[in-house]
Amino acid sequence: MKKTVVKTKYGRIRGSIQKSIEGYKYYAFKGVPYAKPPIGDLRFKDPVPAEKWQGIRDALECGPMCAQHEIVANITGGSEDCLYLNVYTKSIEPNIRRPVMVWIHGGGFIFGSGNDVFYGPDYFMKKDIVLVTINYRLGVLGFLNLQDEVASGNQGLKDQIMALRWVRDNIANFGGDPENVTIFGESAGGASVHYLTVSPLAKGLFHKAISQSGSIFNPWASIHGDPKLAVYKLCELLGKKTTNHKEIVQFLRTIDTMSLIEAQGKIMSEDVQKKTCPLFGPAVDNKSSNPFLPVPFNMAAQKGAHVPYMIGYTDREGTFFHKIAEKSYDYETRDKNFAEFLHPNCVEMLKHHDLTENDLKKIYFKSERITQERSEKLIDMLSDLMIVHGVQKAIKIQAEHNSAPTYMYQFTYDKGYNFTKSMFNSDVSGATHMDDLLYQFSIKVYDKLKLEPFKKDSKNYRVMEQMIELWTNFAKYGRPTPTVSKLVPIYWQPVIDGTVLRYLNIGEELRMEKMLNIEERFSNYKNTARML
Repeated sequence: MKKTVVKTKYGRIRGSIQKSIEGYKYYAFKGVPYAKPPIGDLRFKDPVPAEKWQGIRDALECGPMCAQHEIVANITGGSEDCLYLNVYTKSIEPNIRRPVMVWIHGGGFIFGSGNDVFYGPDYFMKKDIVLVTINYRLGVLGFLNLQDEVASGNQGLKDQIMALRWVRDNIANFGGDPENVTIFGESAGGASVHYLTVSPLAKGLFHKAISQSGSIFNPWASIHGDPKLAVYKLCELLGKKTTNHKEIVQFLRTIDTMSLIEAQGKIMSEDVQKKTCPLFGPAVDNKSSNPFLPVPFNMAAQKGAHVPYMIGYTDREGTFFHKIAEKSYDYETRDKNFAEFLHPNCVEMLKHHDLTENDLKKIYFKSERITQERSEKLIDMLSDLMIVHGVQKAIKIQAEHNSAPTYMYQFTYDKGYNFTKSMFNSDVSGATHMDDLLYQFSIKVYDKLKLEPFKKDSKNYRVMEQMIELWTNFAKYGRPTPTVSKLVPIYWQPVIDGTVLRYLNIGEELRMEKMLNIEERFSNYKNTARML
């Protein structure tokens, strides 16, 4: 493995040979530009293809993450010059075409990156696939939407399109097959995958899709109300009160990047944080000359994805959402002002089921008050509202309209290390938001957390091997279990009924199980709740 220089459409790049945590070697090409830096006059505009370069460009370090305020660690940083991707492969022989997996990171469309601090490729490099991880613009930089051609929104989602075009045009030189591309992501990345399946711009750029803990229908995955209002408020906070859109964009382009991010943070009021409302996120961009989402997302999604689809979530997603917001309220206030804490999109969902906010409270708490002692009931409610309802709504549509199979899973393994629960010092049972990622990606913060990589023959290691086997099988064949094996001893059957959902339980053992779609549960709850 001596050759580390690869030709791309834009010029030659030099990668590195790296050793995995288990000791095997692979090629890494980090910080590869897929678009021009979106700075200066390109701020808030659709991405532009990268410029060609002369000579050999080093691709040895990951590019900077997008400028952001990272709400979990409470860190502000990154750069506006962030449109880079990373390619990992065991072989760069161009005559051998391997399945390609493109990872889209989460972070509520306001923070995160695809870099190897959290998304190391080691486990995926056990298999014969090519892994690509990407950065895209976030927050105000990626989703400024004035609902006109001046700033039409969804710039961050169009970044993802540009990255997929780069993969189509260049991945063969890294041993990848541009005709066998699987997009996958978690949380906002999972919702991004769902968006990509219904966007006209993404047609033909991928062939399979995996959404982990995220769909278009999750309340945090789209803007509620008029996206212009947040822009007006941001502009006023920075010293210019105007509703003239050209003036707004010209003015905001003069603001220092970090000052823009800090101002964005200030207008995310406590009320917005409690409800997990994005101020800058995906929305209809039909005023664009090249729209990503020309019609409302719920209308676009009704037609189905029409590619093999894998979609699911963890069994206690709500622990993360509860812990993120817990510091901003006390339980007595949450009990007395229950309705005020509900996301507007959740309220609309309740109306669809002919339920009131009080009905919802009774469903989970009966006649009891919301207290710290009953926080697990609150966690279960948040799991259902923030993740489960939206994901299962997507699954039902897929079961009824998708021309290709849809595979549902629930990740329940919580016997090993749980990153989120450790971060918040939580002892709540079940796997929560992001816990599944530890069994897919190696992370560089192991040393800081004083953790050791999974030991062979441990349950943790077996779960990781099963996850990687299922995910890469799906990428190769469009089926997660083309055959049974000692590692994966059962067939993962696709969903065929949108009401009674069959799914793979990924826990200490793999089991096929069934559950009633939450939409049916809410419909059944309607009369029951009102009798309590």
